[in-house]
Amino acid sequence: MGRKEFTNYEKCIDFLFGLERVGIKYDLKNIKAILKFLDNPQKKFKSIHIAGTNGKGSVASAINSVLIEKGFKTGLYTSPHIRDFRERILINGKEISKQFILDFTNRVYELIIKIIPSFYEVTTAMAFEYFSMQKIDFAVIETGLGGRLDSTNVLRPLISVITGISIDHTEYLGNTIKSIAGEKAGIIKNKIPVVTGTIKGIPGSVIKKKCEELKCELIESEKLFNTEIFQRDENGIMINIDGITFAYPVVGDYQISNIKTTLAALSKICEIEKFEINYEILFRGLYKMAENSKFYGRFQLINKNPLLVIDVSHNFEGISQIKSNLKYFKYKKLVIIFGMMKDKNYAACINKIGELEAKIILTKPNYKRAEEPEELYRCAINKEKYFISENIKPAYINAKKLAGKQDLILITGSFFLVSDLLKYYNFKNIN
Repeated sequence: MGRKEFTNYEKCIDFLFGLERVGIKYDLKNIKAILKFLDNPQKKFKSIHIAGTNGKGSVASAINSVLIEKGFKTGLYTSPHIRDFRERILINGKEISKQFILDFTNRVYELIIKIIPSFYEVTTAMAFEYFSMQKIDFAVIETGLGGRLDSTNVLRPLISVITGISIDHTEYLGNTIKSIAGEKAGIIKNKIPVVTGTIKGIPGSVIKKKCEELKCELIESEKLFNTEIFQRDENGIMINIDGITFAYPVVGDYQISNIKTTLAALSKICEIEKFEINYEILFRGLYKMAENSKFYGRFQLINKNPLLVIDVSHNFEGISQIKSNLKYFKYKKLVIIFGMMKDKNYAACINKIGELEAKIILTKPNYKRAEEPEELYRCAINKEKYFISENIKPAYINAKKLAGKQDLILITGSFFLVSDLLKYYNFKNIN
């Protein structure tokens, strides 16, 4: 096949997203081939590698933001995006350029055609090449799926971070908490320090054993800090850690674990790299996560009258936090718009949401892995609570009909559903 040159960004992005038809390739063969072709850019920068069922995006975004405020040139690689593909690859809060995406895709096009990698494998290589060429000081890298065979697991980082472990992606990671913990623990490297979030029981034992085998220092952040929440409201929490009080602009008591994990990780990075981060830099970094890391969509209020909240929770653990997160808001009635991917435990999630006093609209995100709303409805126990809308447009119109000015509309269940909402409606209160 002749060499193809992309000159149009939209056509280039369409080509990259077309690689999603390949599906998820849970191995390291293709990513290693692409990186070898690129002269192994992942070896040319210092990295922090982060895995976890939930919380890895929060911790990655927080570490990235604080390092930026310290004055470092810092790369951040996360997935999926919410509004724009370029959100996945940032340097100091600035999205990867369209020209680089074009140039990179043209450079590796023939190899892509030859080995047929997945979308995620190509974008991971793109991120590593971008960070290398831009000569960053640090890269904060979030795994996409699992850890052991995730495309990012070609790094030898300064530290490895595992935020938390629960049941998810069972078709790839196994259907027991022990097997899933083993996959997450796969990011642990010989003699590289490991920082963990709140991980107890079997997962904690799996990680501890892995650290002992590989002679890694294990830093359990949950044991390091005394915390207390002073105030909760729709803008986030006011928290005291070891006598120091500061604002954290994200809703949810569960975020305390993410903050502890962030602090423990930063402390270890400072020790390894021999620099200090004072409280002013730390608190400024945490407060500027939205600006520095494009971090949003975590139970975020984006409109009022009625309250409109977007939430990218997409598994049972995240959905289980909704009830406590709602306590941050004052409202009369609750309307939920819910959609989820086929590969999630959507039946359990639907019925967890069904425990809330709410009217629930089931719909389908505009994504090939999304489950049909009729199938979601079939799984519901208290069917009188549920309505069906074919996509986000009629779902949102119906939600507004059901909700008065003193009520709350919550969109949850999938990054892709939140993305659909933001594409179709121009809400201004989005960072």
